[in-house]
Amino acid sequence: MKKAFLAVVILIVMIIGFFIIYYIGESKFDYKIEEIKQFQFYVYRENEQFGIINKDGQIIIQANYSNVIIPNPEKDIFICYKDETPEVINSKGEKLYTEYEEVKEVKLKNVASTLTYEKKVLIYKKDGLYGLMDFEGKVITKNLYDTIENLKPTEGKFLVSKDSKYGVIDLKGNILVDTKYDNIVSDEYYSENNYKKSGFIVSNKTETGYKYGYISYKGKEILETKYNEINRIPRENDKNIYLIASENGKYGLFKGSKNIIKNEFQSITYDENIDLLIIRKNKKYGVQAINGKTIVEIKYDEISSKGMYIYAKSGNEQKVYDINGKEIDMNFNKAIYLTENENYKISTFINNDITYYGIMDKNQNLLVPENYRYIEYLFKDYFIATDENGNLGIINSNGKIILDMKYSFVQRIKGKNIVQVGQVKSDTVEFYSENMEKVLSVSNANVELQDDFIIISNDEKKQYLDNTGKILNDTSKIQNINLPDKIGEYNRIQITVENVYYAKE
Repeated sequence: MKKAFLAVVILIVMIIGFFIIYYIGESKFDYKIEEIKQFQFYVYRENEQFGIINKDGQIIIQANYSNVIIPNPEKDIFICYKDETPEVINSKGEKLYTEYEEVKEVKLKNVASTLTYEKKVLIYKKDGLYGLMDFEGKVITKNLYDTIENLKPTEGKFLVSKDSKYGVIDLKGNILVDTKYDNIVSDEYYSENNYKKSGFIVSNKTETGYKYGYISYKGKEILETKYNEINRIPRENDKNIYLIASENGKYGLFKGSKNIIKNEFQSITYDENIDLLIIRKNKKYGVQAINGKTIVEIKYDEISSKGMYIYAKSGNEQKVYDINGKEIDMNFNKAIYLTENENYKISTFINNDITYYGIMDKNQNLLVPENYRYIEYLFKDYFIATDENGNLGIINSNGKIILDMKYSFVQRIKGKNIVQVGQVKSDTVEFYSENMEKVLSVSNANVELQDDFIIISNDEKKQYLDNTGKILNDTSKIQNINLPDKIGEYNRIQITVENVYYAKE
């Protein structure tokens, strides 16, 4: 009895130990991307030179520099340039980190935002080599590298080089990929953690061309560097790593390092629309699931997906299959597309090489016949539609015209239940709420998106709408406007999304 009890205790301890080790390992590779809640500092310009003001419009750093960068607008750290030479200065005017040859910001690549720099780390240079340090001056990595730069599209990961070879580190100093490759790119996997769990496609140049391998975000080699091509299947929030890899001209599929579809195909293409693989062998096409199960046999001359279904053709034979491989009794020229609203689908029909659009309910009963040249789901029970003459308007799910078919453009504002419409030849844009009520008509309108509202402005006026299109007359409760129009005596000058500063009139 005692032995049995002891065995149970040992088992429990082992299980607990396993989970502790697992979570410690996970936390090692996890890091927090700092969120900016309120700007404390802004760049201002005077006499073609730049300096810093605070949120109250007080001058913190005089405009004596050719360029000034604020990596984190909540932190009292500024990179001030005189020509090409950076100085790190705080709000007291003190020069920081002068023991180094150089300290500078890390520019994020391919980021369209006013926050285009790493917000937690800086690059320092010592003895001709670079390392990472935090804003308090604590060294994160030793000065080991010839270069350090952001690895797009991931904030917090860095492409580093040493002796003309590349590797990857993160902002905690973890070495994710050793500096032994000729090239490294992110696989751009996206999840609820943004790009933090993206892996790395690495390559080296050989006598027969580049050879590719794959390394996980934890630095584990998944595929050795011997393949002619590697692509990760972009299954969002799927923790499994699915890789299409070719070797000697033959394609296969890997789940992690396990080869689940052998490398014996002329091509394998992931179709995101149906979450299936279109495969080719001996000049014939078929379809397989991500687990290797055959959905459609490899016997067709052509295979494609349109909307919900798979379309296969061989000679005069034409067949339509659902995503489970069941043959569907449907006209080969017809297609059905899902929308954001489960109650509605878009149907299309090709007649004389022209595609016509209609609307179906969730049971695929036709609500609006395929008489329009284009239909796109909008929100609620509204749809953008295009008539035979190319004019745009809005209809509802019963086909009733809500906005006349007379516009050159009809567009939903991203992430909002607001529509803007207008004519190409006119500078006036009309804005409609989620109930299709006209709320504004503005000439030369500029639209600025915020989380809970939008700002619509021109040279004369600025107006606010909430996310449903309702006019906000009381703007006193609007929070987190990080780039106000005016700070003290200074007005905002915005050249591009990234290039913003303040100047006196």
